[in-house]
Amino acid sequence: MAPPPPLGDTPAVIPNAIVHLINDLPIMVDLDALPGPEDRSIRCTNVRTVDGKRPSFVLDQQATFVFPLSVIRLIEAQLGEHAAPVVEPVDTRPQAEPTPELDEEPDEDLLERIRSI
Repeated sequence: MAPPPPLGDTPAVIPNAIVHLINDLPIMVDLDALPGPEDRSIRCTNVRTVDGKRPSFVLDQQATFVFPLSVIRLIEAQLGEHAAPVVEPVDTRPQAEPTPELDEEPDEDLLERIRSI
């Protein structure tokens, strides 16, 4: 996770991300950043329920919260300027050869050979 910004600077956040906690209802937060592969926790502010109410574990709505990733099942973040670019998957499976167009009338020579077999 990126180091916190210097005091007095307002960090850019990912607003209205939904964090699905294990064995609990999802919460809506403003994320400082999406977790990277080396991160073990997320840091967020403005923690609230999905319907906008204060969760029972929040005493100060202005506090910064740190949730370990071990208690998080899923994070939903809206695509925006803070999101990573979407990469379309590439189909690497071998493609079937296109079937050639058949003539409307079969060749008479070919039909004669088929009949003789």
